[in-house]
Formats: sequence, structure tokens, C-alpha cells
Amino acid sequence: MKAQKQKKGDFEYPPYERKRVIIRTAIYFLISISVFLLGYFSTGKTNNLLTIVAVLGMLPSSKSLVSVVMYFKIPKFSEKVYQEISVQQGTVPALYSMYLTSYQLNFPINCFVVRGSNLIGYTEFANCDVSACEQHIQGILKQNRLQNITVKIFTEKARFIDRLVQLQALEPGKKEMEILELLCDISL
Repeated sequence: MKAQKQKKGDFEYPPYERKRVIIRTAIYFLISISVFLLGYFSTGKTNNLLTIVAVLGMLPSSKSLVSVVMYFKIPKFSEKVYQEISVQQGTVPALYSMYLTSYQLNFPINCFVVRGSNLIGYTEFANCDVSACEQHIQGILKQNRLQNITVKIFTEKARFIDRLVQLQALEPGKKEMEILELLCDISL
């Protein structure tokens, strides 16, 4: 059975993408090693043009290896939390299992929802600095000319769900999809 392709914002995206990146990285390294061995066995020396090609092939391989390391840093998001939130989601657009990266910190966020000019998120991880996350998102929104957006990250699931229910009563905004796309752009 073929695994269904996941996209950013789906609950199963991080484990799916981790497997995909591992396979891609292994293939990149195998190609570079194969090119090196082909050059070595065909000339009997390591001083040949294929060695240069193999060494240059290590650049994308190494870059892909960095992605593997980053995907292993993503914590496992709780499926129970996902089930509880998705039942309450209604018609409010949401993203799940997001791992935002910044220069100083990384932020694991279980769920983001946006309605009108309100962006809220929930994290189950106690080590997530929600204040820094809110400031980081506000900065990114301002850089992208998305003004007057209220950002709130919750650490208490009940308060997040209460606010989610309140947001369902609000009218949809014009920039909701743009905000969600921007969050996808700044996350792994």
C-alpha cells in the first residue's frame, strides 16, 4: 500500500517528511559514492575527473543531511490532542504539527488557527517559549505587510479550545490563507 502524500499543516506531515528526507539523503550519498568508486575502479587512481564530480555531489548530500538532523529535532505531536482540537475546528482554517524555526529558538506548535485578524496557536510542550514565539510571528507578519493581526499562543488546551469556539462566530478575513501560507513558509 502506497503512503498518502502529506502536506505542511497536516498532522502526519513531520514523520512523513522525515522518512522522505532520509531516503533522499541516502540516495544522494549513494550516487556520490558510486561516482567516486566508478572513477577509482575505471582508472585505478583517485586523481580523476569523477572524483571531483563525486566531491561536488557531496554538497547537496550534506545539505540534505542538515534537513535530516532538523527533522529529528521535531518532537512527536500527540494524536490525542490533534483529535480533540480537530473535532472543535469547524470551518476555521487550521494547521497542525508545525515546527517554527528562528535564529535563536525553535517552536513546536500543535495547532494554529486563524479567523479574521486573530491568529491563535496551541503547544503541548512546556519548553516552548510562547512569548518569544508570539514575538517571532508578529515580526514575520510585519515583514510581510500583514498588520493588525493579534497573535496568541496557548499552553492550556481548554483555553485554546474555548477561544477556537469563539473564533467560529467571527466572519472570515481576507488574509487568512496568506497568513497560513506564511506560517508554512517559516516552519519545517
